[in-house]
Amino acid sequence: MKEPIDTNQQPQKEVPSILAKRRLLPGDRVLWVIVAMFFAISMVVVYSATSQLAFKGGSTSDFLHKHIGTLCVSAVLMFGCYIMGAKFLRKMTGLAYTAALLLTIAAYIFGDATNDAHRWLNLGFFRFQPSELLKIGTIMLLAAKLSAKHHRIQQIHLLPTTFDVRKWATPRERNIIFDEMLPIVAPIALSCMAILPAHTSSALHIFIVSIVILFIAGIRWQEIAKLTTVAAVAGLFLLIVAGRWGVVKDRLAEYVGGGDKAKTEQVSRSIMDKYSDSDRSRMAIQNGGFFGVGAGRSVMRARLTHPESDYLFAIVVEEFGLLLSFVIILLYLWLFFRALRIFEKCEWLYAGLLAVGLALLVTSQGFLHIGVTIGFLPETGQNLPFLTQGRTGMFCASIAVGIILGISRQVEQGTLVPPSQQTKDKRI
Repeated sequence: MKEPIDTNQQPQKEVPSILAKRRLLPGDRVLWVIVAMFFAISMVVVYSATSQLAFKGGSTSDFLHKHIGTLCVSAVLMFGCYIMGAKFLRKMTGLAYTAALLLTIAAYIFGDATNDAHRWLNLGFFRFQPSELLKIGTIMLLAAKLSAKHHRIQQIHLLPTTFDVRKWATPRERNIIFDEMLPIVAPIALSCMAILPAHTSSALHIFIVSIVILFIAGIRWQEIAKLTTVAAVAGLFLLIVAGRWGVVKDRLAEYVGGGDKAKTEQVSRSIMDKYSDSDRSRMAIQNGGFFGVGAGRSVMRARLTHPESDYLFAIVVEEFGLLLSFVIILLYLWLFFRALRIFEKCEWLYAGLLAVGLALLVTSQGFLHIGVTIGFLPETGQNLPFLTQGRTGMFCASIAVGIILGISRQVEQGTLVPPSQQTKDKRI
């Protein structure tokens, strides 16, 4: 006989699971894993690549301890940007861009010169390149300007419709120049002009990233093509005026000439003196093969000028082989595609463009570095984000990814609401 069912019986409460508790670091968990892997790999490769510097003073352990300190500061900067909201970043965009621009200009007046380039500011305890901060500031300002015009993004002109200066005074042309062109093009132009005299490749880098952001935002490709053409002519003129054309021409000649071009400014003491750093980096890659020669056994790190920074990827291939190199390449690609996923989930265009723009800035710099080391591109002097010893590059990459992680946190928590929607909610 079945027992009667008690309808007044209260349903049993489920035992709370530890998995139901709030996670310590909400947001894109895969992105956290990518950053952790970058940090771990950087300790290994920097420790191995700095042996040449140890001969000049100190030891590899000293450089490792210094790099660990850099990683700790980077983690603090990343977490600080992670807890900032997109709304706060939007309010600080103008101030951040202006400060970075002024610091970049100040480097020409008060900065230190390294390799005949005045792009370092010396604070006594720390030297940094403000141009790296300017790259981040440019992405922030560009995302803000584009998101403010998202409702008519397909109708925006990036240049006047006519090159007849006399017609620029008409209401239509004035509206195009002051309301459409200058808010978007001016930040790109100012950043490139500020960076170009000291670091041509960085100016070209931020310009290309900005063009891609314009395309992602929905600007017509005809307008982008016209802007790129005008920028190419203006950039060539600025290179000549700034005295950088000779440097660019020499690097292009070395790139085209390859290993057959001997150095004429030095007396050759050995056969290796005939080759440039780009040639030696390719030799290091060839020596490494698939499995590498082993940690600390690189031959070419003593031959390269900056094995711990400009040609770090070549040392990675030589010592650890193509296997670890493929892992690094996949991490960069993985980072970018995670940012694309965040962009797709963003309801606020500013936050989405900021996330994908900063990811593009970091990953494209990594591939520029790799392209130089394998001989696909001429020498650019771009570091490998998250892996090279330089503190400026590590700090700026951490700031960029920290912002991306913060946006992913807000997407997950449902707090990333566009300002227009916030205003609408308040009215309701």
